[in-house]
Amino acid sequence: MSIIPDYFRKIADYAGISYEFLTPATRDEYIAYQKNKETTDMSIDARLETDNYAETKKWGITAPFITMQLARVTRRDFDGKINVVTTVDQTASNSIEDAMAPGAEKLMCSTRQEMMEAVREGKADAAFVYYYMAQAFVNSDTTGTMTYTLLEQPTFTYRMVISSTENHALAGILTKAMYAMPQNLVEDLAAQYTTYKATELTFVDWIRLHPVVTVWVLLIFGWLLTAMAGTMVRLSARKKAQKAAQEKAEEMAELAEHAQAANKAKTAFLSHMSHDMRTPMNAIIGFTGIAMKNNPSDEVKNCLEKIDESSEHLLSLINDILDLTRIESGKVNYNPVSADVKNITDSALDITKGFLMNRDINFKIQREEAKIPNVLADPARLRDVLVNILSNAVKFTPDGGTITFEARCLEKGGDGYINMRYRISDTGIGMSEEFTKEVFEEFAQEDSDVRTQYHGVGLGMAIVKKYVDMMGGTISVQSKKHEGTTFTVDIPLEITDKECNKSETGFSEKVNLTGVNVLLAEDNELNAEIAAVQLEEFGMNVERAVDGKNAVEIFRNHPEGTFDVILMDIMMPEMNGYEAAKAIRAMNDRPDGKNIPIIAMTANSFAEDVQASLDAGMNAHLSKPIVIDEVIKTILRYVYN
Repeated sequence: MSIIPDYFRKIADYAGISYEFLTPATRDEYIAYQKNKETTDMSIDARLETDNYAETKKWGITAPFITMQLARVTRRDFDGKINVVTTVDQTASNSIEDAMAPGAEKLMCSTRQEMMEAVREGKADAAFVYYYMAQAFVNSDTTGTMTYTLLEQPTFTYRMVISSTENHALAGILTKAMYAMPQNLVEDLAAQYTTYKATELTFVDWIRLHPVVTVWVLLIFGWLLTAMAGTMVRLSARKKAQKAAQEKAEEMAELAEHAQAANKAKTAFLSHMSHDMRTPMNAIIGFTGIAMKNNPSDEVKNCLEKIDESSEHLLSLINDILDLTRIESGKVNYNPVSADVKNITDSALDITKGFLMNRDINFKIQREEAKIPNVLADPARLRDVLVNILSNAVKFTPDGGTITFEARCLEKGGDGYINMRYRISDTGIGMSEEFTKEVFEEFAQEDSDVRTQYHGVGLGMAIVKKYVDMMGGTISVQSKKHEGTTFTVDIPLEITDKECNKSETGFSEKVNLTGVNVLLAEDNELNAEIAAVQLEEFGMNVERAVDGKNAVEIFRNHPEGTFDVILMDIMMPEMNGYEAAKAIRAMNDRPDGKNIPIIAMTANSFAEDVQASLDAGMNAHLSKPIVIDEVIKTILRYVYN
């Protein structure tokens, strides 16, 4: 019979375990296989005396998967007395016969099939075999001379034995698979072997073995079983669905908890990174502005202007990448204004030329001379797109190579729009055709060698794609390994009659703040020097505090009305800007402490930072790098109302 192998196939397939059967011809061969751990990982026909026996063998065992009952097989004319019992030459079988038919003569057979035939032929009075074997034999007996009686005792429990210590985890896997099997699986498998088929019987045999009453009983019983099975299936399906829903809910709750923790960690990281990057940017932009006002030579002025452009570009990248709220929501502000595309392109090319200063790369520029009208564009976003692609071209093109930049203005049929087409080609390392399909995904990098040699985290092209989509454009790439890459960008731009926005100039000549006394709380020496120089150019008097605690002491130790405004950094030692502002507002003996304008001037620029400044009692929040015009306008607003 093959019930046990069939059962193993079911649970092995369910657990995803690959296997190969070794089928012994005799019980002795089976035991030999079981002992040989090098050729056999497990045995599935394992009747154990006790679990302790498995421990002595260092076996791993599964939960019981089948319990066998014995049946007594006899002829229908059996008179109840067993003089001769048939058996096979096995210790277990001999013990059963001794217990069930004490004193009876034993007729030895080679197989259990021979035992059944001996009983049918009258050579033995009875045979004791497992219930399923007895059922199969009696049902297949077309003579109708055989019958069997199911015995309550003894019963035999079977487990699967894992013979190799290294694979003991397999026992647990199989046990879990057993619990997932339908309860009636063994009966269903047994039915294949124990149920006889009508095609094997003659009409006479059928009538003799199955009288009409029996047929009706079987029909009714079958109907009841079918109904019960259907109910069980539905209940099982419902239970599985409920369990799956519960597990899904628990999984989602756990994921949400992890996501929330990761989100907090990322927010803290980006906040610190924002501050640490903006602080040196404030010094770069500030000192560049100061140098520009000191009548530099034309050559130096040209360099300073390019430094200023590059600094502004870097600041825009910091603003976009480190703004957690906009990154998580997938929204970055798109602000189209009246602009000259030629100027935007010039700015991107100037930045790129800075990348090429120490490189031996041929940079070709091909631009249409046609006049480009004023259009509505977001200069920062468009410049970011061009600079990002060009910087990658510089990064991945070896010395001696060539980068070609093409810009064309295409009319769009009089619909009020033009199409700007940019094509950037290089003769660099290129990429595979497969990777071109992934190049615009976040953190996409073709291989670790490229990352090690060229650095980066694979965000540049993902940001470019997001900006191009935001502007309603398209971007495509063609590339081959070791032959170079070409990016083509098309951006539709609306034509406008408005003149391009120009930066306000001459602000310092229009404003005189002579006599305004400023308390500047700033722990960074460079930032303090920049702010003092810029404020003093407007006639203001500046006294510096090196941290929040020092700011509170200076304010307390000066007479009421000494200071007109306080510019407060946030991240300072001893006492941060929030604590310092609260301490000044809480001075009961200094009425001016409750009213003096306190303006946060900090590298912390997230929305929650602005709110934290207001909650601490400050009047306004300005982000570094500081724009002196914004600082002056804010001071005017709060000092002179």
